Amino acid sequence: MADYRDFHVVSEEENNENKGNFRFRIVKHRLAVGIRVIIVAAIVVLLAALIVTRYRNQIYTGMTVVSHCEKISLDSNAYLRNQGSIITYSRDGISASDGEGKVLWNLTYEMQKPIVHQTDGIVAVCDHNGHIIYMINASGKVTQIDTNLPIRDFAVAKEERLAVILEDVNNSWVNLYDSAGSKIVEIKATMSKTGYPLAVALSGEVMGVSYFYVDGETMRNSVTFYNFGGIGENTTDHIVSSYDYADAVVPVIGFMSNDTCFALADNRLMFYGGSKKPVSTSDTLINESIVGAYYGDTDIGLVFYDTSGEHKYRLDIYDTSGKKTVSYPFDIDFKDIIIHKGQIFIYNETQCIVLDESGREKFEGTFEDKVLSVSTTDSNKRYITVTRTAIETISFE
Repeated sequence: MADYRDFHVVSEEENNENKGNFRFRIVKHRLAVGIRVIIVAAIVVLLAALIVTRYRNQIYTGMTVVSHCEKISLDSNAYLRNQGSIITYSRDGISASDGEGKVLWNLTYEMQKPIVHQTDGIVAVCDHNGHIIYMINASGKVTQIDTNLPIRDFAVAKEERLAVILEDVNNSWVNLYDSAGSKIVEIKATMSKTGYPLAVALSGEVMGVSYFYVDGETMRNSVTFYNFGGIGENTTDHIVSSYDYADAVVPVIGFMSNDTCFALADNRLMFYGGSKKPVSTSDTLINESIVGAYYGDTDIGLVFYDTSGEHKYRLDIYDTSGKKTVSYPFDIDFKDIIIHKGQIFIYNETQCIVLDESGREKFEGTFEDKVLSVSTTDSNKRYITVTRTAIETISFE
């Protein structure tokens, strides 16, 4: 049995001192852990910054074909850019194929001049001045809609909704259809009240319409936004915002994302922000003739003839605040321009130029075969090309 004299009796002073040391050790431990976390986080951020900087500063030295699928491309076919796949259409039908040439879905029809729009895997096609429109989702499900009136313009949204401008003898109509093909909205447009609808855009529950109006010698264009959700129920005719532009014609309007819309007139570029009630965020005047307009998720590119005489064209890139971030002169007769994930891809059948977001050339070269169409992939280093004999995936190194 132990003697009580073998035990040490802790005094109150010693007890307080031990408690203080214990608290100090806890604080010291937590501080050491915090410092280690900060150091690790700083290293991660630094490595990420180095990777991003290396990627942005990387100059491609070559272009190689990493996959090849034999597929005869007919001269009567047209192609639509779609991320990760190729949309092929003609007067006889439309289909989607992946980068390996596998057909994802197809639809046959008879049209004289098919017009195709797509967004986020949802595709819509109709004949010029026709009254039947087909909407196809990513799995190939087809919804056929008979509008009973000639179609002038249309837009499709990822929610499988379709906005269509129709023309009657005396009036125009802007109708909205759901995924089942049922008409859920009908807007009557007259020159005396709304103006003539030139273009339509659709995203979620918001629809934008460009109306052209003439009254005697007065000409103007308005861009009007409708909300068919809860917010629009409390407004007149579901209109949540509208902007007038004197002496302008606005033939192009589109959503770059759920909360960013742009409109392009013959003399200005406009941006609007907001997923429920779009408001004007910038209005940039343009005093040159626009050759072409191309946009991605965060930027829009306008092509002009180069007035300096040193080059044939000039590409100006604007961000969604309306600020011009890039002005790039070039000489190739381009077929298309792709703006994707901060990278710009200019090409024709034989040549291509790749720029970074600052307008610096990352690559300039020629294709091995004549290219009819180019589509993006998840990687900015890889693109899917359609030639006259194959579908190929090219990679920049």
